[in-house]
Amino acid sequence: MNLTVFNNKNNKRLIFYVSFLILIFIAAPALTSCGGALKFKNDGDTGNLIDEENGRYYIYCGSYLRAAEIKSEVYAKGDQKEKLHEIIGIDPAKWLSENITLGIALLFREQGEAEPTLDEFETEIIHIAMTEAITLSLGAVTGKDDIEAIVNDYVNNKEVSPPDYVTENLTLYFESKKYSGIYYVLQYYADDKNNSYLYDRWTKRCVLCSVNIFE
Repeated sequence: MNLTVFNNKNNKRLIFYVSFLILIFIAAPALTSCGGALKFKNDGDTGNLIDEENGRYYIYCGSYLRAAEIKSEVYAKGDQKEKLHEIIGIDPAKWLSENITLGIALLFREQGEAEPTLDEFETEIIHIAMTEAITLSLGAVTGKDDIEAIVNDYVNNKEVSPPDYVTENLTLYFESKKYSGIYYVLQYYADDKNNSYLYDRWTKRCVLCSVNIFE
């Protein structure tokens, strides 16, 4: 059996080199993601962001729209600590997102891109989740009639107060090919009187829903 024996000096030198390489490996993603990020300017009190380098103006969406997946690298940083990411499959010149792993993340659209209403979204499937994580899916609404009824209820029904007592609180993710890579998100409430509601946590719009997704 052949053994290679290092003296203490060589051991310390080897440990130093290995530790140095590990630190570089850990720090590399952070350096890459932040070092090359674009610099955006916050437009006063509006919350909108200016990309002066490319002559673009990004407006945060007024309804609850959410990116399906984002790139981990930071694409742009605002001067008030905003950090925006590319949405996978979408041109960053049109849409950008905050980090979706940090809860409710703002979605930004370039001012030339129209913000879709739910009836313009052309929903093809509605994913049902217990929380803000679509990965914890309970199933989906796939029937065309049910999807159309839910969309029509939210768009056309008269606004009502949210229920005082909620027995079920689910998150609905509306998905379409027209806006691939982006979800339109609503809450689905049920109360102790067997009524169902649709609620936008951003606009605070709440309406009665005619579809019982538990049936």
